[in-house]
Amino acid sequence: MIAVWIIAVSFTLAGVLYSAPKYYKIFTCRSTTAGRVVASRSSLGTETKSARAKYEYYVDGIRYEADTGWTTFGIFSRAAEYKVKYNPNKPQVSFLSMSGIYLNAILGTVFWLAGIGTFLIGIFLSAAGF
Repeated sequence: MIAVWIIAVSFTLAGVLYSAPKYYKIFTCRSTTAGRVVASRSSLGTETKSARAKYEYYVDGIRYEADTGWTTFGIFSRAAEYKVKYNPNKPQVSFLSMSGIYLNAILGTVFWLAGIGTFLIGIFLSAAGF
């Protein structure tokens, strides 16, 4: 029975810790501006095609630079212009709309829901006397 609780706590914590910062950015970054990728890297040598990009954008004439972090859902090109969502109260907090942040938030939510489901299974098994 202890294994059920360990799995439940692990999935719940992983889901919350992974998705909470992404949801914070999604819900607080309401303003939009144009930005461009100034540098990008891919994780060559791995089976997944993760990518990371550094981008710049301007808010009220002030230049900001940010990093997407590693993502498997982003495809970045230096020639393209991207939509940058930023927090109007803290313009240095931003994300690229095409960086995969929405998919990463959903992925974290799936882990969180799996943890909650495992908690419910654990409660049911405890009530049933297992």
